[in-house]
Amino acid sequence: MTKKTLAFASGSLHKWKEMQMLLSPYGYEVVLPKDLGISFSPEETESSFTGNSFIKSKELYRLTGLPSFADDSGISVPALGGEPGVYSARYGGPGLTDKERALFLLQKLGENKSRDAFYSCVVSYVDGTHAVSFEGRVDGLICSDYDEEGKFGFGYDPIFFYPPFGKRFSQVPESEKNTVSHRKKAMELFLNWLSNLK
Repeated sequence: MTKKTLAFASGSLHKWKEMQMLLSPYGYEVVLPKDLGISFSPEETESSFTGNSFIKSKELYRLTGLPSFADDSGISVPALGGEPGVYSARYGGPGLTDKERALFLLQKLGENKSRDAFYSCVVSYVDGTHAVSFEGRVDGLICSDYDEEGKFGFGYDPIFFYPPFGKRFSQVPESEKNTVSHRKKAMELFLNWLSNLK
C-alpha cells in the first residue's frame, strides 16, 4: 500500500511522533514544514482554537498543495472569563517558562472557590475539497499550588487535577494521560472521519 502524505502544521518533533504513530495505521505518512524545506510561522490572530488551527492548516495547504492538518490547544478557566484560552502558550507575557505561566494563573485565580478548568484541542484539516475541524476537551480543576514532585506532563499539567484519576496530570504517565486527553479525543474524531474519506 502506498503511503499517503499528510502535512502537519507544527514544528514540534514531540507532536510529530505522536501524530505519526496515530496516522501510520491508516496508511499516512506525516511530514513537517521543515521536512519540506518550508519556513513556517503564520501569525495566530484568531480568538478561538478553531480559528487559529485553521490559520495554520490553510496556510500550509496553500504553501504545499498537500492535504494539511493542524492543532491548536490550551486551557480555559471559566472563573477567569475563559483565560488563558488561545493565549495559553504566551499567558502572562513573553519569555515566561511553563512553570511561571502556571504560577501566574494560580496567582490570578487566587482564593476563588470556582476552580473548574478544561483543556481544549481543535484539529483542523484542509485539502482541495474539505475544510473540517474536530474538538476534544477534558474537564478538571485548578489546584491551589504547583506540583513540584510530578515527573510527567508539561505546561499547566502540574496545576490541573483530573477527578477520574484522583491525580494531577503531572502525576500520570503520558501513556495513561493520552487515554483521556483533549488531543486524543480530537484526533479520534479526526481519524474516524479520515478513515471514511475516499
